[in-house]
Amino acid sequence: MKNRNWRDQYLRLHPGAALKNLEQLYIYHISSDELYEIDEKAVGFFLRCDGTARGEELTSEVDFVEYCLEEELLEALPYPDPVDVDINPKIEPSLRYLELHLTHRCNLRCAHCYLGPPGSAEMDLSDAVKITEAFAAMGGLRLLISGGEPLLYRNLKEYIALTGDIRIRRVLFSNGTLIDSGNMSWLNVDEIQFSLDGLKKGHEALRGPGTFEKTVSGIRAAGRAGMAVSVSTMIHRENLDEFDRMKDFIRDIGAVEWGIDVMAVSDALETHRELAVSWKEAVPFLDYTFGGGYHGASEGFACGRHLMTVMPDGRAVKCGFYREKPLGDARKDLRECWLNMEHIPLSRLVCNSCSALNDCRGGCRYRAPGPLAPDPVMCCYYGIS
Repeated sequence: MKNRNWRDQYLRLHPGAALKNLEQLYIYHISSDELYEIDEKAVGFFLRCDGTARGEELTSEVDFVEYCLEEELLEALPYPDPVDVDINPKIEPSLRYLELHLTHRCNLRCAHCYLGPPGSAEMDLSDAVKITEAFAAMGGLRLLISGGEPLLYRNLKEYIALTGDIRIRRVLFSNGTLIDSGNMSWLNVDEIQFSLDGLKKGHEALRGPGTFEKTVSGIRAAGRAGMAVSVSTMIHRENLDEFDRMKDFIRDIGAVEWGIDVMAVSDALETHRELAVSWKEAVPFLDYTFGGGYHGASEGFACGRHLMTVMPDGRAVKCGFYREKPLGDARKDLRECWLNMEHIPLSRLVCNSCSALNDCRGGCRYRAPGPLAPDPVMCCYYGIS
C-alpha cells in the first residue's frame, strides 16, 4: 500500500538499500538482490534522503517517491532520525562479489574438495571485518562467507554481529551439518547456501555417511527461521539418477536459487576419479539450474570479471582454484589486490570466432586446458565439436 503521507514525513534511504556506483549508477535492494539503474539526478536525491528533511522539501515527484517506498528503497518516518548516506567512488571493472574464506577448518572430508585437506588457518576477526568494510566501500554487492566450514570459525558469531550494518548481501556457504535452531538465533545473514550433492546416496558418496540427514536438518532449521535458502550441487557419478527428485525437494523447501556445476578434477577428486562423469553425460543436468546468483563472466570478458576470493591467510586470488597465484594481501589493501586481477577479453580466447561465445562467455578458465582455451563443458553444452 502506498504511503500518501510521505510529504509531511522524513524520507530516509531504507536500511535494506544501498547506493552503488558500478559501471552504471544503481540503488541496490539487498534482500531481493536486485539492482535498479538510476541517473545522477536520482543519486543526488537519494543522498539527501538521510532522515533529516521532509518529503515536500526534497522533491515533488510523487510517482517516483511512492514507487521507491513501495519497493522498500526509501522509508518515511514521522520524526527526524539521521543516518549517513553515501556512494562509493567508481572503480572499473567493479568488484561485485567477494568470497571470503574465514577458516580452513572443516568437519567433513569431501571426496571432491578442491581446497586440499582441512587445516587450522583462520582469519583474525579484525581483518575479516576490515576486508568486509573495504569491499562495501568499493561498491560490493554480495559477500560470500565461506571456508572450510564457516560454522567452525571461532569468531563467526562476533563477525556476523559486527558486519550487520554494512550494506551488502551476506550469503553464508555451508555444508549444513552444524546448522540448527540454536545457532539460527544469531545467524543473521541474508541467505544461507547449502551444499547438497544429491539425495542420500548421491550426497553421501561425496560428503560421507550420515551427512545427508544432517544437511537436510540444517536446511529445515533455516527455513523455519525464515531464512532465504539456496542450494549448490555438483554433478557426479552417484547423483545422475536423483535430479528429478532433488528438483521436487528444492521446490518444496522454497529455495531462491539452485546452482549446479560440473566438477573440475583437482586435489581430493584426483584420488576419486570414479566419481567424475564425462562432459556429455553432465551437461543435460545444467538445465536444472535456476536463480540469479551467477558470479562468472560479463559482457566481453571471461569468468571472474566481477569476482575475487580471499583465503584465510589474507591472500587475494581469482578463485579458490588459483590459490597459489596470489594477487596481494587483502588485509593490507583489497582495492590494490583487485587492480592486480587480470581480466581476459573474450576476443583473446582461441575460440573467439565461435557462434556460442556470447552465450557461454568462455566458461570456466580453470576447467579449460589452457588460459585461453575453450572450456570443454561449455563446448559440449552448446554442441560445439
